[in-house]
Amino acid sequence: MYEKFFGLTEKPFSIQPDPSFLYWGRTHRLAYAMLEYGVLNHAGISVVTGEVGCGKTTLIHRLLDQLSDTHTVALLSNIQEGRGDLLSWVLMGFGQPFSGKTHVELFSDVQSFFISEYAKGKRVVMIIDEAQNLSLDMLEELRLLSNINAGKDQLLQLILVGQPQLKGLLNRPELVQLAQRVGSDFHLTPLSRDEVHAYIETRLAIAGCRRRVFTDRAIDLIAEKSRGVPRIINVIADTALVYAFSSEELVVGVESIRSVIRDKTDYGVFGLAADEETAPPIKPTKDDAIDKFSLQTDRAPTPGDDGSASQSTGGRGNPSDTIKPKQPVIGEQPIVSATAQTKTLTDVAASVKAPAEKPEAVQTATAGKTVAREESAITGIVVVGEDPKISPEATIRSAGDGRAIVYVLTKKSPTTVEIARKAGAVVVEHAEKALNSRGRARNAGYRQLKKIMPHLQYVQFIDAGDAVDPDWISNAERFMARRPEVTIVEGVVQKGGDKQSNQSVLESAEPIGETQSISTGAAFMRADAFEAVGGFRGDLATASFVDLCIRQRRRGGRIWRTEKPMIISRKKSENLSSWWSKKVDGGFRSAFLASLHGGPPERLGVMETIGNIFWGFAFPAAIFVFSIFGVVAASKYSPGMPWYFIIAVIFGFGAAIYGVRYILQVFAGGIFKKSSWANAFGDVLGKLPEFFGVLKFLFNKKARAA
Repeated sequence: MYEKFFGLTEKPFSIQPDPSFLYWGRTHRLAYAMLEYGVLNHAGISVVTGEVGCGKTTLIHRLLDQLSDTHTVALLSNIQEGRGDLLSWVLMGFGQPFSGKTHVELFSDVQSFFISEYAKGKRVVMIIDEAQNLSLDMLEELRLLSNINAGKDQLLQLILVGQPQLKGLLNRPELVQLAQRVGSDFHLTPLSRDEVHAYIETRLAIAGCRRRVFTDRAIDLIAEKSRGVPRIINVIADTALVYAFSSEELVVGVESIRSVIRDKTDYGVFGLAADEETAPPIKPTKDDAIDKFSLQTDRAPTPGDDGSASQSTGGRGNPSDTIKPKQPVIGEQPIVSATAQTKTLTDVAASVKAPAEKPEAVQTATAGKTVAREESAITGIVVVGEDPKISPEATIRSAGDGRAIVYVLTKKSPTTVEIARKAGAVVVEHAEKALNSRGRARNAGYRQLKKIMPHLQYVQFIDAGDAVDPDWISNAERFMARRPEVTIVEGVVQKGGDKQSNQSVLESAEPIGETQSISTGAAFMRADAFEAVGGFRGDLATASFVDLCIRQRRRGGRIWRTEKPMIISRKKSENLSSWWSKKVDGGFRSAFLASLHGGPPERLGVMETIGNIFWGFAFPAAIFVFSIFGVVAASKYSPGMPWYFIIAVIFGFGAAIYGVRYILQVFAGGIFKKSSWANAFGDVLGKLPEFFGVLKFLFNKKARAA
């Protein structure tokens, strides 16, 4: 119904148990670990309990997907007292005949089946869902079944899954023998507020969403009203998407959630059907009154950002925080004014005030410089400069107050060093040869940062000349807190304009979501994960970030790209010489990556390098050779045919092939985008300098050595 409107491939909030949408919250990870432990270690009985709708059945289906053909599994979900003999249910679950037999015959058949499966080398696993409906007699009979063994091996592994009442049932004195046989057990609890945020984002991402749909405040309200129960979260979120779709609202705000809650309460048969007793309310946070998410940034637009009135006050003075797009729309994506949604580098640097003294600040003396930082600061900044002509002042001041900043210059420049110190950064000074690669420079900056902040949790790497978006650090910290599996995250780069035009362009060519590696020279990452892989490789001449991402992923980390603005980079004037150098560097980088990580599973740079060699050299050379052969052949077999006509035909054919490539590139980038035409032109003609970059890699050993 609403999937196409929000860019989804399927419904993200179905109430049916679906293992592919399983969110690995802390308690879900622990519960699943206990289930796996019980199965792999042949625990006789495993027990998982949890509140209604907390995801117990989804965990069970996930376990079923993971069990191999060495296990014979039965899942029983509807056993209740008075609905037939338990042994009949057991035989039915394993696909065995059970009709018209006495209790003794049924027990004999069950025992024979267990023994036959054991003889085949298979483990018999029986899972009983909604086990709180079992009677005392049924539970006692299950205990007797668990006694069936072959020597020291138990023939049956039993998993009981149920609501909290199952805990009370198993703790009754009559079932003490059964309780003593439980080898692993766990109780699932509702999600916390932060987990609700991650839960909703995870399910949307799995369903194909590439942008934020719910505002932070809307999710907070869902967390409060659902009391952290996943099934109720799904009900509210799914209905809210229907409401937003019917109103053609691209973002679900807090008012939409309030409407869902109100309508469910006033007109629904069961209301929200939340268990008020077993699911305690989630404690509110101190910024409940602010809705922090808008179409492009976490800050709601304010008057003066683009010379017009704000669309939303974020819950301050305007009862509605739902953002209604007023821009023209092509297809399903709004055309957002770049001027209204981004800032230039100059604006950011001017808006950051000089560090103010705070009573709670800690004064740390490092390398002759006193750095003021807040006790609560958990993120440090490493700024790397290669060109002494680029002042780091705007970059350092854009990071704001209360964070330790380290500046590393790979070339000596007393003037630039003094500028960095006055701006509030600690400067790393080494011998010039010691920092002859960006990887070594970043590692040196991190080591200095660790001295300043021994309890550092996150680090932001950035190049001098760029600026940090005012909201990026706080956005990244919140994202990392919600997604513990992510080790590196990057945001969108804004290309700032000059002072006269005061324009900026939002650059977001890369897809949002999980990615193989980051696409920029800036990234936000976990300090412990950075240290665990040994930091950057200092011997790499290029692609050090790509290599770091690969090593992080091999250790189980995930790399993520968000839609949040991260850095503002001044738009550089480009002439033919700089364009040529940029393309040569691109060809060198592709060849370098192919030599470094060209094998499976990454296969990085291989196809790009092959394309550079073919289109930059092989194809033009073939056209030239064919033209010579054509002239020779024409002079021999058709003496009257002009030689220049032969050359024109062959070169015209080659030009037509390049023209087709150009048109295909334009269509791939978007035929209605002006940038697509310019980029396609540069990409087609850029294969020649990129081929020279490949040659540089092959024959220039100094360029390959860092």
